[in-house]
This record gives sequence, structure tokens and C-alpha cells, in this order.
Amino acid sequence: MPIIRADFAAGLSLLTRLPTGWLLAPDKKIDLTRSSWCWPLIGGAIGALTGTVMVLCIRLGMPAIVATGWAIAFQLFLTGALHEDGFADTVDGFFGGRTPERRLEIMRDSRIGSYGGLALSLLMLLRAGTMTTLAAQPIHIISILATAGAFSRLSLMLPLLWLRPARADGLAHELRHLPARGLLIAMLLTALIASSLSVLGALSLFLVACLATLGLCSVAYRLIGGYTGDVLGATAIITELVVLTGASLHGFDKLPL
Repeated sequence: MPIIRADFAAGLSLLTRLPTGWLLAPDKKIDLTRSSWCWPLIGGAIGALTGTVMVLCIRLGMPAIVATGWAIAFQLFLTGALHEDGFADTVDGFFGGRTPERRLEIMRDSRIGSYGGLALSLLMLLRAGTMTTLAAQPIHIISILATAGAFSRLSLMLPLLWLRPARADGLAHELRHLPARGLLIAMLLTALIASSLSVLGALSLFLVACLATLGLCSVAYRLIGGYTGDVLGATAIITELVVLTGASLHGFDKLPL
């Protein structure tokens, strides 16, 4: 149990802004790589809580778009917009630099550029649009958001497995060499969370999530030679968006078991 608590504390400190000191014994140290098994579980919980807020707001009589806005605000509060920040920095670097060195320099700059600002605006438009569409399926919205959260955090592991760090320092560099057992447990937990959907629906969403992650990994390798923490954040965001987009397609809720 102490090890599980320590892993959860590490995962929460990496993926959210929630306090984690109460989970750790004074002599325990955080091991981010060992905590990888619980990343999809934390992502699924964030998605489920976001969906719950949305359903409650709808039940209170709010229009779907207003309920979506409050749900997104709640999600950003939980996560501290960590992945959104990485997504914006990645877009700024990829589009704003001409060499790998310049792109990495731009990505490390805390200021947001025009490309990042436009990307964040588009992100919020797509997130709100897909979630508002899913509001017509209140029975499924919690399951879909939980699945999107789990898939997006599982996708964080793929660049760590396929690419090398683009920098010799930083948090992302410390996350290399994920334990095989942690990856296996993470995949099983993700499958368990996705099992709340139809089999065909879950497999379809998993496929598009893998394709989106592969595409981003390919671009990151070509432009900066590997991954950074910002690229990991962008991976989570893009995976979430393609999963929500797939789930919002007409007829998705009618896929067979």
C-alpha cells in the first residue's frame, strides 16, 4: 500500500495540480517512471469527474454549451492546464522555428506566440463543440470522457517508448526507460475503463488515438529529433481531441457490443 500511495502521489503531481503530500510518507521519494501504471487511471478519473460536472449542470437546467463551459473549467482547474500549455508551446516551436535548435528554444520560452494562441483557441472550440454534441447522450458522456482521459494519458507513454529525448535535461528526460510491467498494467486499466463503451466503439477510438500519436511522434522526430515535455502534453491533447471527435460522430452511440 505505501508503494501504491507513492505511485499515485507521483502520478497526480505529474498530471494534475492537486496536493499530494498527504499521500506520501516523510521518507518516501517520488518516482515518476514507476508511477506510469496509474497515468490512465488518473486520466480516466479526471474525465469521469468532468463528465459528472457536465451531467449535473445539464440536470440543473443549463443549456448544453453552458454546461460544457463549466465542465471544461473544472477540468482545467484539476489539471492546471499542464497539457494545454505544452500543446501551445509545441505548436509555437514547430511552426515558429526553422532549425531543431531554434524550435527547442522557442518551446522553452514561457511566452506564448501567435501560433500557440491560435492553437489554444482552436483546441477550446473543438473540445467545447464535441462535448456539446455528446451532451445529447448524457448516459454515455461520463464513459466517453473517462475513456478519452485514459487514452490520452496512455498515449504519453508512446513517445517515451518510440523516441529519444530531444534534450539532455528536463523532466521529460527523466521519464525515459518506463518499466514494462507499468506499461502492461496501464494498458489493462485503460481497457477496463474503455469497456464501459461498446467493444467496436472502444477499438475504433483506440485505433484513431494510436494513429494520432504515431503522426505526432513522426513530426516531432523530424522537426526536433525526439520528444520533450511539451510534446508529451501535445500528445495528450491531440489524442483527447481525436477520441472526442470520433465519439461525436453520428451513430457512434449505436455501435454494437
